[in-house]
Amino acid sequence: MGNSLDQPGKHTVVLVRWSKTPGEHPVIKFVLFSIVGVILCLILMIFVPGLRSLGAVVLFTVFFAALLTFPARSGRRKFMRGLTKKVNDTVAEVTNTPGDQLSFKEFQRMIKSGERRPLLVGGVPGLTLHVERIATLEKDAPNRWLAVFTVVPPENGTVSFDRLVAAAIDADPGTTATHPS
Repeated sequence: MGNSLDQPGKHTVVLVRWSKTPGEHPVIKFVLFSIVGVILCLILMIFVPGLRSLGAVVLFTVFFAALLTFPARSGRRKFMRGLTKKVNDTVAEVTNTPGDQLSFKEFQRMIKSGERRPLLVGGVPGLTLHVERIATLEKDAPNRWLAVFTVVPPENGTVSFDRLVAAAIDADPGTTATHPS
């Protein structure tokens, strides 16, 4: 694919990439398995007289769909927990602050809402964590997602920040004032 739509924005560092096909949503799977369950129940009605009532058909369909949807849902949840752990490991490494860890629900909310979470690095702001959905040109292509850090340059520009760092490096550690009065 290698097109410009597959690349993250400027000043971003990708932590995790993943894709999700359009049919992976548990509700869609439940509906599809329900349709298969109704068809299977209609076939079984020929051989099992107990399935020849509306209540039995509904119960069979719901249990059949739930039974087949549960493994797909739990597998997706396990996958997302692994992504959350990878993001948390990187956040802990970069910020060195255990309080910046995301819970599974917070990460899910960030995926749905696209909200940004500001992070401090050594007590200094300038880093945000967010999730981006990459646009694809194909209609039925998998949705591609990125969890990224975005670096926000200082408001005063990098020149003044560089001067501040240079002054701190060049300062004599034995003195507290640079100009005598």
